[in-house]
Amino acid sequence: MKMNYKNKCLLILSSLFSFLTISCQNNKIIDDDKTPFSYYFEPKINENKVLKVFRNFTKDDSVGLNKNQLVMATAIQGFFSRIGGEYYYQFETNDVWLNDLKDNYGVTFVDTTLDEMLTNFKSKFSNKYVLYDIKQYGNLNVARSIAGIKDYLPVDIEYEQYVKALGFELGLDARTMSERSCFKIYKDEFNNTALFQQDPTSTQEFLTDYGIAGKYFFFYPKDMSDPDIVTFRKNVHDWAKKDCPIFGWVPNDEPTDVNISSMNGQFTIPSDWARNMSVFASKSFFGETRFKNVIKDDKNIKAEDGKHYVTIMMSDGDNVQTWYNTFPFNKKYLAATRGNFKMGWSIQPSLIDLGRNILNYVYDHRDVNDFYVCSVSGQGYLNPRVFPEDALKSFTKRLDSYLKQTDLSVVQILDSGPSKEICEQYGKIDALKGGIYCYGDRYAGGHGSIYWGNDKPFVSIRETLWNADTSVIAKRINSYSTDIHSIEAYTAINLHPWSMEYNDVIKLVEQLDEHVEIVTADEFIRLISENVEHTDKILV
Repeated sequence: MKMNYKNKCLLILSSLFSFLTISCQNNKIIDDDKTPFSYYFEPKINENKVLKVFRNFTKDDSVGLNKNQLVMATAIQGFFSRIGGEYYYQFETNDVWLNDLKDNYGVTFVDTTLDEMLTNFKSKFSNKYVLYDIKQYGNLNVARSIAGIKDYLPVDIEYEQYVKALGFELGLDARTMSERSCFKIYKDEFNNTALFQQDPTSTQEFLTDYGIAGKYFFFYPKDMSDPDIVTFRKNVHDWAKKDCPIFGWVPNDEPTDVNISSMNGQFTIPSDWARNMSVFASKSFFGETRFKNVIKDDKNIKAEDGKHYVTIMMSDGDNVQTWYNTFPFNKKYLAATRGNFKMGWSIQPSLIDLGRNILNYVYDHRDVNDFYVCSVSGQGYLNPRVFPEDALKSFTKRLDSYLKQTDLSVVQILDSGPSKEICEQYGKIDALKGGIYCYGDRYAGGHGSIYWGNDKPFVSIRETLWNADTSVIAKRINSYSTDIHSIEAYTAINLHPWSMEYNDVIKLVEQLDEHVEIVTADEFIRLISENVEHTDKILV
């Protein structure tokens, strides 16, 4: 049927309004405390609080979905989150978050089938599909990208006849299209306030929901020996907003790829195995967060001669997927049986937008000795030294908002080395008291050196539990200075979560002498500010 001019104009205006709504949600800069800045598209959950469950494993009579089926299911999950999310992806039998949503947020869960999901999608969105071939590298990313902007269902060739039998029609055959050609044709239709750097061969279903919901571009520029890929990647970074997030993970190696993103003024949100982001990022549904630092800073603690002060913090808390999947309930980390000492955890402040339910869970299950610091290098992972100046000013200004929202006042900074200029820039952040610098050999290349920015201390890691012998570290700490007016009387210790665990911290603490006192990062920063001369000092 031919559409008349008036209806056509209304449809165009409606589509434009929808796109601008998504874009504005990601770009709003509001300075008042009532509506803090957010980088992130906010999805919705239906008012009835009923989520239909699909799975990747067999339960009762329901057969688990395979990878290509899960792409369709999570895509549908993402589409519906624009108007009122209806779906939940259960990844394992004992799903902590499913139970948490049920017990604490009044969500009801019912099972569904892929057939039911497809029928629902067809009635609410479209009967069209975009065809891809999972065997062609990058083709899935093309399909996911196009799906979001065209309201098409991404379908692998294996399931084309299946969806046709349910009444779907081909909207676009993308099998001959590369990520590069997709970007060239459709870049003006994508939302450029975030990028999705997602492996199309191993993490097919993860992030599909949220990326499609926000109409973002998926790519994974792996072969950097190909000049065309290098040029393509540069074009994508140039097109995207400065100071915007890149979801997923690195296509080559961490130092190289994070540095490339940083040089282009974008930060990484490690999230390639994150599922149900279109549910967890529905922050209005979860309301105000309960998360805060209960033992942030005991002002009664004063530095005493003859003592050595240490603060212990786990690193890598910028990794959103580990908060979704590991850290809160793994017995190696926050669910470990605790010792009687103060323990620090670096946490991602962007969870205020991407997982308020997770922040609430962490707070509700905290140990009495837990405190939290902001993970590297703020609300996203970047190398500040190569981040463009204007983008870094924007990033640190917005970090102030994220720190205030999450009650954090110390930030870990991960970089290739120290920088006086970077300390000064971070030092301007109103909510920030100081920083913990991570660089060099297993984050401890600074040997405890201190730098000052805007009269705030930035102290480098001195000892690191990273494939380390706790007895050797304890022996060194016991011999360190007790002159409280020297930075050498203060030691920041890093726990590397991928090579060691909380039980190793217990072993270390058991070997420390009585004159060694463990304090929170906030107390550590304050004691240094009160007692150590405010001049830079490099230790070797």
